[in-house]
Amino acid sequence: MKVTKVCKGYIFDDVNNICTTVKEIISTLENTIGINSDDAFDTKIILHELLRNATAHGNCYNCNKKVYVDVCVKEGNLLVITIKDQGQGFDPYKVIEKEHDECHALTLSERGRGLLIVKNLCDDISFNKKGNCITVKKKLAL
Repeated sequence: MKVTKVCKGYIFDDVNNICTTVKEIISTLENTIGINSDDAFDTKIILHELLRNATAHGNCYNCNKKVYVDVCVKEGNLLVITIKDQGQGFDPYKVIEKEHDECHALTLSERGRGLLIVKNLCDDISFNKKGNCITVKKKLAL
């Protein structure tokens, strides 16, 4: 199985670092595998939502905490993104279920839309047991 590493490592919990990291990941995807504009846009949204959730909800904006980022492309067109924060974790399935119910009732609050957005932009979403690490997979149209 061919794996193209795009980004792997820790970033400090800082808005500027997050924006820079997202731009670098998208640029690398565009330059190395030729990701199209629709997939680049979806990937940008996914990364922003996941990194924002990790910094805001996971690390509680603690600039001394880091966020682990691992982005790769497997088998030529399967984008795999893993984000892990240093927070206490949560029950992601309850949040997704609540978001899904609120969305159908048109009462979706300002807080809690991120996972629903990510879930709708990717093909697979999974969490570690603690709830502080998420992996999403998205098939790219190359």
